[in-house]
Amino acid sequence: MKRHLRHLVTSGMIALGLALASGPSSLAQSSVVAVPPPQVADYWVSISRQPGGTLVFDGYAPSVAVRDALGLHAGADISWLKLGSGAPSGYDTATAFGLDVLGRLSEGRFALRGSVLSVSGVAATQADFIALHQTLADQVPPGLILAMAEISAPHVESYAFSLRRQPNGNVLLSGFVPKPELEQRLLLAVGARASSTLRFGSGEPLNFEASIDKILPLFALLKEGEIKLADGAWLFSGTPLTAADAESIRATFARDHLSEAGWGLALAAPAPSAPAAPEQTQVASTAPEPVVAEPASAEEVAQPAAEPVEPPVFEAAPQAQVAPAPSGSPETLEQCRTTLAALSAQNGILFRSGAAVLAEGTEAILASMADAINHCPGAAIDVAGHTDSDGEAAANLALSVARAEAVITALIGLGVGPERLYAIGYGESQPVADNATAAGKAQNRRIVVSVRQGA
Repeated sequence: MKRHLRHLVTSGMIALGLALASGPSSLAQSSVVAVPPPQVADYWVSISRQPGGTLVFDGYAPSVAVRDALGLHAGADISWLKLGSGAPSGYDTATAFGLDVLGRLSEGRFALRGSVLSVSGVAATQADFIALHQTLADQVPPGLILAMAEISAPHVESYAFSLRRQPNGNVLLSGFVPKPELEQRLLLAVGARASSTLRFGSGEPLNFEASIDKILPLFALLKEGEIKLADGAWLFSGTPLTAADAESIRATFARDHLSEAGWGLALAAPAPSAPAAPEQTQVASTAPEPVVAEPASAEEVAQPAAEPVEPPVFEAAPQAQVAPAPSGSPETLEQCRTTLAALSAQNGILFRSGAAVLAEGTEAILASMADAINHCPGAAIDVAGHTDSDGEAAANLALSVARAEAVITALIGLGVGPERLYAIGYGESQPVADNATAAGKAQNRRIVVSVRQGA
């Protein structure tokens, strides 16, 4: 037996010696078995882009050929990349996707574990940030799951932001915000007359978004003005719509300790209201006494008869011989005020619970309001939102503003000029009933549409 084993070993050594003596090509031809890399149960790979541009690979590659191909990328360091069997089916697609993402980052990391991807880092440019935002939203390769995507916009050294309402009512956003979602939310909050030149940048002050959210409800109380961040300091400035709005702004600053939080406040005095119309020009709110009309003149006969209008109804002046008043006259304005007050008192503008979304069934009363407003085209119209006292006061104030804006959007859709409409939010500050009861809360949740004082 020993002699047999000795013979086998000797024969093997002789064969190996002959192969070596025949040269490398002969040895290669004699190697017919390729040993695969060891099996890996927890298969992963990561690629980190360093600030200088180096791509550091770590984890596993399924073969020498794949590892060498990854090493051909500019700046690649594959010294940490080990060989291992068991790579997921999407390995090649995933690493190609990761390298494409990293190509748009100044620094960052891509990782694949099984079929799950994660990416993080800082975009190299504005264009790269916007492109990556879209790519990671809808262009992840099929079969792969994006579990984390944290891409920051390029860093900004001097962070600035402005939300400004111009004297003509237009609103302009400028400066920087950290992400597109905040820009879209701000545009929605300030209404249809807003436009944006915002850019995206990281390096924003601590609590940047929370600071804007805290002050944004007060912006609706400005006739013109600005929310501004410059040189690290916040400023709220402008001209309030009314003296009451000015007091509401100051009260909110005091209650929420905004000055202590770093906010500056600069308010101009609101323009004084125009004097009330003379007593004799007012139309009595009670029904007029019946009047027997005298024969109409030839000129009056030539006037077309007024079409009857469904509620709200605009009655003719009591004197039968007087032609309808011009649209901007005190009589017509008073009719508009009376009708809008009556419609508002119905409290028929309803919303989905806790939201600024109009509920079904409000179309008829909104149409009546639009019709009333269009009968006095020279008047500016306030749309005031009110809430009950449930929840935080700041949240209620924001909700009241958003609901007023929603009503304005609906009225614009019904033909009312946007330049005539002003949204005001009072939150829970002006209850008309007891918030301790469900019925009282329902009355306090209301929209009041009115002709602006002084119009």
